[in-house]
Amino acid sequence: MDNRSKKFIFIPFCLIAQAYQAQGIVKYEWKSSIRPFIDLILDYDINIIQMPCAEAEFNNSLIREPKGISKYDTEEFNEHCQSLADKVTKQIKDLIEANYEIVAILGIEQSPSCCVNYIYTNKGMEKRMGLFMQKLYEKTKELNIPIIGINRKYINKSLKKLEKLLTN
Repeated sequence: MDNRSKKFIFIPFCLIAQAYQAQGIVKYEWKSSIRPFIDLILDYDINIIQMPCAEAEFNNSLIREPKGISKYDTEEFNEHCQSLADKVTKQIKDLIEANYEIVAILGIEQSPSCCVNYIYTNKGMEKRMGLFMQKLYEKTKELNIPIIGINRKYINKSLKKLEKLLTN
């Protein structure tokens, strides 16, 4: 008998690899801001797939200064995000075709690439998706996969939203 989990969750690369975040933005300790999400996912026996980090791959480096979404919103970076979204979408569809369930896609709020609900801009807080996440959403919206934004500053709200999804 095969006891492997049939459920998957897609997460931003930096959720469990903070070194992939731009320099100077890791303000929350891994144990308190990230581990609760990973523990919850593992408690529900869900396979974790890290999506590629659009910014690190585009810059070919982990060492980079933080940039706002307006600095990344270029034709070249958008094409890069589209290519990554195509690859992740293929992976998602392959899993579904093999009778696996995609429980959710997680994003990181305030990321120019992976935010789901909001990002801070020079105009203040703006409600929008990040450049990669928007392209991934457009490619997968017909699959009705929940997309949840993780806010590391207010983790309890994000954690409760994820837990509610996993318990249903």
